[in-house]
Amino acid sequence: MVLIKDIADWHIVDLHKLRSFVCIAEQRSFSKAASLLRIAQPALSRQMQLLEDEMGVALLARTGRGAIATPAGEVLADQARRLLRAAEDLRDAVRVAGAEPSGQLSLGVPSSLGLALLPLLGLAFRQRFPKVRLHLVEAFSASVHEWILAGRLDMAVLYETNAMGHLATTPLLEEEIVVVGPAGALGAALSPRQLAALPLVLPARPHRLRLMVDALAMAHQVTIDPVLEIDALSALIGAVRLGGMHTLLPYAPVAEMVGRGELSVADLDSVHTTRRLTLARPLEKPLGPAGQALETVIAELVAEQATRLRWRPLFRPPGPQHSLATEAKTP
Repeated sequence: MVLIKDIADWHIVDLHKLRSFVCIAEQRSFSKAASLLRIAQPALSRQMQLLEDEMGVALLARTGRGAIATPAGEVLADQARRLLRAAEDLRDAVRVAGAEPSGQLSLGVPSSLGLALLPLLGLAFRQRFPKVRLHLVEAFSASVHEWILAGRLDMAVLYETNAMGHLATTPLLEEEIVVVGPAGALGAALSPRQLAALPLVLPARPHRLRLMVDALAMAHQVTIDPVLEIDALSALIGAVRLGGMHTLLPYAPVAEMVGRGELSVADLDSVHTTRRLTLARPLEKPLGPAGQALETVIAELVAEQATRLRWRPLFRPPGPQHSLATEAKTP
């Protein structure tokens, strides 16, 4: 049996001869293989003679209609295909690693992440990868999900659901949900019953956040009935800030206003309310150099902003990390 397994013996293996041998074994003909390989048939025959000498066993048996692989040749052909594929993968990986990302790339994110993620991401990515034309989109999570499935987006950040079967996904972060109220209104943690007594503004069903609130109410046997429904994040926050109402939101979109004293937040007492977000792309569309670069920058940004925005990072890219805040400010 012929086995290519000892790395010390690989110096005798010529990929060019292996490629020629596999072609002959598949075509069962020296003449057909010579035509496909664009090599003279005598030269091809000489290659096979040298390969058989190196292997020390007959690999091909000539017949009246051409040539077939011997049992040893069939083993070699099978392993040679794997070796040739590995060589091609190695070549492609080296080329990708050495290439500067370029081209066009689109990313969609849910509205709750837009203000916290997109400005810094866009500036930092452009600073590091100027040859990539990046298109950033903010919309409702359901719309972003629909657009990436339709091929309108290359990548997306989505809330994790069971309907991710047509997407390749990488867990990105877990975000904390808090009660948001007017300036100075909140401080101590609230129980679900105290939450239900507040004047609430919430998105309408079937918004994921509203369904989460419904599940919370059912689990704690309370009735949560909002006095107002708003399906626009900025308007919802405005109703809280100016109208004396309360809501539940991820901390990230209100972090700046809380820091300026325009809003207040409180945790839910004895209730751990989080949502998980994932990086997604179409299954049939592998990440190219630009996509890999964007994935890395997003993960770095999440890690850098995790404490400030109450994120728990779930993915850390390999290699050295960059300070995105510094890069984004560099002219």
